[in-house]
Amino acid sequence: MKKSRSLFPFAVSSTALIAPLSAHAHHAEFMADKPFFQGLSMPVHGVDHLLSAFAVGLIISLNKGRIRGNLLMLFALVAVLGGFLNLSGISLPEFTVPLTVLASGLALWNGVPSIFLGALLIGFAGLANGQALIENAPTNLTTVLFAVGCVVSAGLLTGVGVLVGNVLQTKQSFLRIAGAALIGGTAIITLFPSLNSAVLRIVE
Repeated sequence: MKKSRSLFPFAVSSTALIAPLSAHAHHAEFMADKPFFQGLSMPVHGVDHLLSAFAVGLIISLNKGRIRGNLLMLFALVAVLGGFLNLSGISLPEFTVPLTVLASGLALWNGVPSIFLGALLIGFAGLANGQALIENAPTNLTTVLFAVGCVVSAGLLTGVGVLVGNVLQTKQSFLRIAGAALIGGTAIITLFPSLNSAVLRIVE
């Protein structure tokens, strides 16, 4: 219990630091003539997006059977909803994605999230990540291919999180390590925003 309480001041300070964070996912303009691959590469343009999708996979891995498929579907559907909300002018602040990573890390650190809390976190992550999926009305095939690429890449990252969760669940300290890693990752990209686009610079 002491460990959980000791994380509270750190979580509060991390949240305060996240607020001015401006680095977030950007689209690879050099791939503009390949919309599907441009969408497929979208998550690597922000470490916060990578961590968020990975965290969703970890949370999903804690469930069994049909619930896993339902939670994965929830993430995909809410992500698409987030994209269309963005079209209608309802946009979330840029710090929302790293905030989902922090929230997931705290939930994992404190134990296995209930199905309700897990669904809430996954929906929150889907909504935040979905804001980057659709920025222009899907009036042509190019926009549709871009959105499909984004959804596929987010699904693959989530799948990686599920696989890692499956492997590590046998470890007694799995939840604590996973939670601490996500919280630490949030702190790092918040304190050093330039690192958020480090993967993109490598790809380019």
